[in-house]
Amino acid sequence: MSRRKAPGYAGLVILGLLLGLAFLGADIEMLDSINIAAPVWTALALTYLLLALWGDWHAGRRGRAAMSALLAAGYLGFALLIFRPLWDGVDPVAAGGESFRLVSFNINKENPEQREVARWIEAQSPDFIILLEARDRTGSVSRMLKARYPYQYDCRGDGYCSTLILSRTPALDVTHHARGDAENRKAISALTARFDREGREIAITAAHMPRPWPMGRQASRLRELAAVATEPSGSQIVVGDFNNVPWTFAMNRLAVDLDIRLMSRALATWPTGGPGAVLPIDNIYGRGCLGLVDLSRGPEIWSDHHPLVMTARIGGCDG
Repeated sequence: MSRRKAPGYAGLVILGLLLGLAFLGADIEMLDSINIAAPVWTALALTYLLLALWGDWHAGRRGRAAMSALLAAGYLGFALLIFRPLWDGVDPVAAGGESFRLVSFNINKENPEQREVARWIEAQSPDFIILLEARDRTGSVSRMLKARYPYQYDCRGDGYCSTLILSRTPALDVTHHARGDAENRKAISALTARFDREGREIAITAAHMPRPWPMGRQASRLRELAAVATEPSGSQIVVGDFNNVPWTFAMNRLAVDLDIRLMSRALATWPTGGPGAVLPIDNIYGRGCLGLVDLSRGPEIWSDHHPLVMTARIGGCDG
């Protein structure tokens, strides 16, 4: 390749390296972090490659046109692989049985308006409430909801965990997944509670994951969650603040390991304020006889996360 022609290949080389690093994210958490922004750079890369392909072909530069075509095919294959959860979610008509309502909210441990949060949650009239960064203390959201939601479970079972499941009805059984100090990230902040819904059992796993690289080491915790939260049969919901988006390799692997599918689509929940939420890091997954009826994002209530509100059906899949 002559020095005169070399600059024309620079863009293709850079995009080729980016694609290779993105694929390596399947095994290297540090590289998987760049996939959080994959919707942006994948769209830009494909646009550039298709324009380059068109221009090079019409200019008679067949070699460069072939490289652009190969890279475009690589990016399309990458997109089909990594974004699969977004179009392979829970079927809205999969279940035709009883409906239930669930609210999931990282309320922010420093939230100064606990009463406003409790009022908003009560107004949604959910059957189940998932609270993250919540405290069981005087004046807290969980205490204010105690009368209507008397059954409250946390990830350790001793009140010293900020990942909570609240319910109007008692759980059939509860598994506290934390084996240590979950508040200082020395244990997994998650629990699973099984409930009876008109004769049908549903397991709800609530989790608050640490941040991925460079701020934390999340991949090992996701593997731990997959190991401890596996339900042998029946319907299950896995919900919470994952501090990650559904299309990274780490989250794809969690979905495969637990045999769960995305119910919350790609509804952005973080951050609040400014131009608005841009990343769907609070998510709801499901498996078994579940069907999505309605999904919405709640307002900003003194937290950097928006709450999620979901109505779903369970049962009626026998046919």
